[in-house]
Amino acid sequence: MPLLFALPLSGKRALGEMMMQQAGEFRRNWRVLAGAMIGIASSLSLNSYILSTFQPYFLKEFGWTKAQWAGLATVQLLMVIVLPIVGRMSDTIGVWRTALIGGISFPVFLVAIAMMDGNINHYLLLYIGQTLLGATATSTVFARVVAERFSKNRGLALGLCSAGSPLVAFIGSPLISAFVRDHGFRAGYLTVALFCGICSVLMLTLLYGVEEKRTHQRQRRAWSDYREIFAMPVFWIMLLATFLINLPFSLATAQLKLVVSEQGLPDATAALLVSAFALASVGGRFLFGVMVDRLNPARVAAFGFGLPVIGLLLLFSPLDTLPWVLTAMVMIGVSFGSEADVIPFLVNRQFGILRFGSIFGLLMAATGGAMGMGNILLAVVLKATGSFDAYLLICAASACVGSLLFLLLGTKRFMPVQSS
Repeated sequence: MPLLFALPLSGKRALGEMMMQQAGEFRRNWRVLAGAMIGIASSLSLNSYILSTFQPYFLKEFGWTKAQWAGLATVQLLMVIVLPIVGRMSDTIGVWRTALIGGISFPVFLVAIAMMDGNINHYLLLYIGQTLLGATATSTVFARVVAERFSKNRGLALGLCSAGSPLVAFIGSPLISAFVRDHGFRAGYLTVALFCGICSVLMLTLLYGVEEKRTHQRQRRAWSDYREIFAMPVFWIMLLATFLINLPFSLATAQLKLVVSEQGLPDATAALLVSAFALASVGGRFLFGVMVDRLNPARVAAFGFGLPVIGLLLLFSPLDTLPWVLTAMVMIGVSFGSEADVIPFLVNRQFGILRFGSIFGLLMAATGGAMGMGNILLAVVLKATGSFDAYLLICAASACVGSLLFLLLGTKRFMPVQSS
């Protein structure tokens, strides 16, 4: 009889101890988590939301055409080059010093844009500078310090810090839109610059001195590290898989509403479905952050990155009613959000922390390249067929192959390094 009571009691005690340890990890590292979350929420990651809000005012104020504005999107291809560099910087000079560059420069560029004369070439130069320097304060950099400090709740912590920019956009976009309508786009840009400047000070204060225990442990030349990285089959598997799963996410930038509208739904409904996609992407960060901490990471990755296959096929199918399209949007959105914590979690699991930034930067470059390729593919398909259907099928096949590749990370051949 005592044994019957002892078993559940010991189980409860073990569960209680585990929960206390997990809560203790957040208490010990709240500065890291808060600093990373604020940094991501107030720097270059926020820029896509800012541009979508201010675009109509630029076109109206300066007489720019939609074609000129669309052409500016090619600047994002620079991320393919710059993200591996900033990832390497976080490994060598540290996260705080790297983020200092973007934390200071991003609000300065916002002020410069607010004061520009309307010459689109001048704006292009500012946009290029903002992209290059602002990349030093993105998740490619901040994920390193979070992955280093958290172990039991690493996935959840990565998801929390990456949720900053969509949450700020969700709350702030209606407010800043109303402000701009009343006071003009220049006052709006200056207000956003003030917000980002205050957040940068908070970020730098919170992260100062908390992540320097390992920055200079690895005094090696870059070519030596990269030679070892490129010799690892597991790196190429992850690089290819990351590229393939991101090909569909080009629709998550500028084309999402058009894809939904093609299902024959009213414009107001399409706008609501885009909002549902955004909320699902935030939810995906939390859901898969918890899952990757508790379950087999390779299987979680394969499951999460395989969800768009179903979503894309639903959009391709004749099932054009609201429930089915909503289901498709949620599946794609959840997967889009899950990448923010699953990929850096797997990088730390497979390669450890010493080369985290170098490897994660390369994978994020593959993400940018895939989204750029997806836009090119979409343009070709639309020009040839006038429909999204072929694009949806190609992307579904790409996501299917990419998600299945992640299952290889759970095999004995690719056993991960031991890392805290």
